[in-house]
Amino acid sequence: MAGLVALVALAGCREDEQDRPLSYDKGVYQGKADDALPEGTSDVLRQRAQHQSYN
Repeated sequence: MAGLVALVALAGCREDEQDRPLSYDKGVYQGKADDALPEGTSDVLRQRAQHQSYN
């Protein structure tokens, strides 16, 4: 009986939930790191933000 329960419990786990963290550190991002922006992109974004300023 216990073996049947264990088999059903293991079969119920979705593959995308395997190897996910079960405990978290408060205030610490544990996801994948962001990709670096291509060269010059940060300058373009900074210029666009300056045009949106009300100062």
